[in-house]
Amino acid sequence: MATRSVIAKLDDKGIQAIYCHNDGYLSNNGKILDQHYQNDVKVDNLIIQGDCSSLKDTIEDTTFYHRDKKEPYSRVKAVNLNDEKALLKHAFEFCDAEVVYMYAFGHWYVYDNADAIGNRSYQFIELEEALYVSL
Repeated sequence: MATRSVIAKLDDKGIQAIYCHNDGYLSNNGKILDQHYQNDVKVDNLIIQGDCSSLKDTIEDTTFYHRDKKEPYSRVKAVNLNDEKALLKHAFEFCDAEVVYMYAFGHWYVYDNADAIGNRSYQFIELEEALYVSL
């Protein structure tokens, strides 16, 4: 069974978000994002690829639906959203995601719909804090 997640970036244009089908839990996708996607360029390069099947340490090793599975880009490209409320609605209602990762202001944040972060859930918290609390 997949642990679905959404990976997003907030900037002055709004929020861009992609879907990731597998291993979205903190100890995998959270750790990978925290350790390997720590600047705007890397995050932008990830998001521009569109939805992915599984996130890896590098863009080259990540499995993307368009590049690797030949899905039409128009079906898997990042969605543009206006705010965090729209992001969460998209993640939980459209993608059926359990975890949302958002890169903003040079830091990763996480929102866990499964209450896996304990009492700090149901709000965005810094990813490093969530990793420390849950691991």
